[in-house]
Amino acid sequence: MILLLLFVVGVWLWQNHFARPVAPDDPLQAATSLDLALRKVDRDLRLADASRHLPGWVRGALDIRPVETVVNDAVGSLPDLARSQHQHGQVIDAVLVSAQAEFAYAVGVLMAVQQGGDPAAAPFAMLGLAKGPDEATITARIIRGEEYWWDLPYLRSLGSPGVEQYANLVQTRSSALVGRTVIARGLVVAIALGGLVFLPGTLLAFARAKARPARPRYPSSWQLSFGLAVFLLVYLASLGLSLTFNQTLEGFALQGAAPLPMPVFVAIDSLTRLIPAFLALGLLFRRCRHAISRLGIGGPVDGRLVLGGFAILMIADFGLRMAFPAHGNGSLSLHDAGLGGLVFGLASACFAAPLAEEILYRGVLFRSLANRIPLFPAALASSLLFAFVHFYSLPGLLLIVAVGMVCAYSFAASRALATAILLHALYNASVKIPEWIVYHAPLS
Repeated sequence: MILLLLFVVGVWLWQNHFARPVAPDDPLQAATSLDLALRKVDRDLRLADASRHLPGWVRGALDIRPVETVVNDAVGSLPDLARSQHQHGQVIDAVLVSAQAEFAYAVGVLMAVQQGGDPAAAPFAMLGLAKGPDEATITARIIRGEEYWWDLPYLRSLGSPGVEQYANLVQTRSSALVGRTVIARGLVVAIALGGLVFLPGTLLAFARAKARPARPRYPSSWQLSFGLAVFLLVYLASLGLSLTFNQTLEGFALQGAAPLPMPVFVAIDSLTRLIPAFLALGLLFRRCRHAISRLGIGGPVDGRLVLGGFAILMIADFGLRMAFPAHGNGSLSLHDAGLGGLVFGLASACFAAPLAEEILYRGVLFRSLANRIPLFPAALASSLLFAFVHFYSLPGLLLIVAVGMVCAYSFAASRALATAILLHALYNASVKIPEWIVYHAPLS
């Protein structure tokens, strides 16, 4: 049975993470993907350009990359994204055509900036665009506050009168973006620096951690095969719930139905995460209170391990950014847009996901493995599976492995799963909240 479940999970992971990606069939979805990609590059360029006055070590700590690096990465990646979104069967959609024209204009100007050329003479024809937008179009959207970073060098290259007036508007918005980025990302750095105080004690506690508690409780006597079977069954159940939810939403969208109210969407998304975790607890424990007390879901939380573990993760993140300069330059999600997106991110990534994933990956999988093999290989095996299920780029994969390892050791050292849950929630919040502030909050 376990081999069969492993085969099904393996097929799923291969199809979703390793097989050739398929462009979305919905033109509106494709246009949205292009728009989000442009927004990501635009905000990164604004940060890089408007933060030149900051010391280099400050920009590095705040993950603000140089303009040249952002431009080079954008020119290298954006055309591939545009090609992947170009073909949608026989569907021709005005929204998608408009998005592709905007995309071609952005790539053309960025290519000119990269090569030190004239943005107004960018190779638009090579990108499928007859010519760049006219001056009135650019100035109108600067006035509305809807401009992109590349609009200003393009406008300057046109020799427009009064261009500095528009430049002041753009620079004011970019400076405001830098200010809130310093606050948001700076707070994360401050928490990490505070956690360094507890780092020696955290490392010592990790070194002393044991696979099994001193007082055996029946989670310490689970058969590995039983725990693994429960984990795989529940993981497949969570996939089924998520797929059903997402496909139902897509079906409603195709029929022209109104989107779900945000509170309803957040509630259903949280339930699709939490129900499988609670199902696992129901299969493994005799009583509800046993699930809370035996795994330490109800605490007590070791705050020193939480802060020390968070410092370890921030050190790992900084090291990966140094080794992989493009680390963290991932795509944005439409679900995170607007104030509703912030609520969704807090509920999903900072509450439901840490609770459900720590129950499954540490409370069930790691606990079952640690009953039969030493602590380090048990933590590593559960963390590798945790990372492959999420599957990011190589640096992202390594960072998720680190998150899994630190959470597993925090659970083993504190004997309370609540410690790992809070650490996981703090880490997710340190990613999602600054990301929303930088990329999704309005510029003005």
